[in-house]
Parts: sequence; structure tokens; C-alpha cells
Amino acid sequence: MHITFKLYKKLGFTFIEMLIALTINIVILAALLSIFSSNLRNYTQMNNNDQLNQQLEIAMGIMVSDIRRAGYWSAAKNDINTNQNNNPFMAAATDLTVTGGNCILFTYDHNNTGTLPSISTTSDDDRYGFRLTGGALQTRPPGNNFSCASSATTWENITDPNVVTITNLSFTLGTVSIPVGQAHPSLALRTITISITGTLVDNTTITKTVTQTVRIRNDKFAP
Repeated sequence: MHITFKLYKKLGFTFIEMLIALTINIVILAALLSIFSSNLRNYTQMNNNDQLNQQLEIAMGIMVSDIRRAGYWSAAKNDINTNQNNNPFMAAATDLTVTGGNCILFTYDHNNTGTLPSISTTSDDDRYGFRLTGGALQTRPPGNNFSCASSATTWENITDPNVVTITNLSFTLGTVSIPVGQAHPSLALRTITISITGTLVDNTTITKTVTQTVRIRNDKFAP
């Protein structure tokens, strides 16, 4: 009688094989985490850039839209052939002016009344301005002093200083005089170059500057 023994190979992984597999999985996981972390940083960077760009572009759009109207007078036709400039929105105290490089004041006939109203808190008084104060872009509200020296709390913030810090704001006035008749009368063609720089409060490494030149639509006649 013969007894036959069959040897069966035990199925499974050895301890060394498990360690190798575990090491490979750890390397793969670390690579995936690194890629995810890099993508997250890139997304955050792009999102922050977009947020800052949006804030500055909106601020620039508000300024450009208003400043280009400086000096508008609904009754300007009354000065035709008079060799005079009786525009109350271009008088010495109301004409477009830049103070300190970072504040601009101007007026225009927003209500089409033909006259410059008194300073009033109850209605639009046709006096406007923009300036940099306390890291924020501000605009002059109706009824406030028509002065760049007004206190910070009396002008209104356009940008939110809790989100964006405006680090630089500049207005540069450019004028080209064109002779238009005898006795040296001329027409002043004016532009304002605006530059605004801001940084995010939560990430000061992100900074952006937006610059635009505005053509003032209402030329100034100088008798």
C-alpha cells in the first residue's frame, strides 16, 4: 500500500510583499496629494487675482463714467457766437481740478437745469469727486464740502477696505490748447489719466494696477 502526499502551495502575500505594496501605495498617495495641493494653490491664486481685478475694474469704471462728463452744461448753446464762456460748471471754483495727485473734483449739469444748485444733502448738487483715503477709494456724496480736505468719514467708500487695500491712486490732467479764432481765443482739449493700485487684505502678495486715460467730452473755451 502506497500513501501519496500532495503538497499545496499556500496562497497569499508574504510580509515583504505587503510592505512593498504599502510603500508603493504611499508614494502614489503622496504624489496625488501633491498634485491636489498644487491645483488648490493655483485655483486660490486665480480666484484671488480675479477678485482683485474685479474690484479694481469696477472702481475704474465708476470713475471713468463720471469724470468724462466734467463741465457738461445743458445751456452751452447760449454762448455760441458770444466769444464768452459763461459755463457755471467751468468757473474757477467748480472746474475740474486735481489736488495732491490723488484727489479730483469736478461738476457737471447732471439734472439739466442749466444752473449750478447750492450744496444740498436732499438732492444731487452736481458736485462730484474721487480720492484715496485710509486705503479706500472714496466718492463725494451730495451735501458734503466740495473739498479734498473733507474728513474721511464724510465721503463714501467705493471699495471695501476689509477686502481690498488701495495702495495708490493718481489723476494726471493733460491739456492741449487749439486756437479757434482771433484775439487768441482757444479750445482746451482735456484728458485725465487714472491709475489705481490695490492689494487683497487676506493676501498682500497679490497686487494689481489698472490704468486708463479718459477724454473729457466737454472742451473748455478760453476767450
